[in-house]
Amino acid sequence: MSAFPHGLRERVRFRDCDSMGHVNNAVYSTYLEQARIDLLGDLSEFILARVEIDFRSELHAGEEIEVGTRCSRIGTKSFDLEHRIVAGDRVVADARSVLVAYDYRRRESVPVPVVLRRRLDDLKATFSATPDTTEAVTDVPEPA
Repeated sequence: MSAFPHGLRERVRFRDCDSMGHVNNAVYSTYLEQARIDLLGDLSEFILARVEIDFRSELHAGEEIEVGTRCSRIGTKSFDLEHRIVAGDRVVADARSVLVAYDYRRRESVPVPVVLRRRLDDLKATFSATPDTTEAVTDVPEPA
């Protein structure tokens, strides 16, 4: 995960799983949110504008995952974070979040704060290549 300079480790909880026995797709958004909170400290200055998730492999209760995060773009009022979720040596999902700097009192977007821009620039400097999101989903059993 060296291409992702920020990492968060989590253990898949039993409650994360659905009746199919694997992690429900909605839970992946929670893993990404936790990674954003861990990276940014507080999300009160941002609003999530978009999230894309490409599912690669199933996850099950008890597995340990790592959510790697890097910054791929910094605009005037928004920035993109790319995420990769892995379990052991298996890529489970690739994702992208677009966050907009936001003033909730005025209810409008604002420029990305200078202090945050510097932090994101550091994460962007270590950015190498965009994760390949063109691969087919693997390790998922065929329907019976």
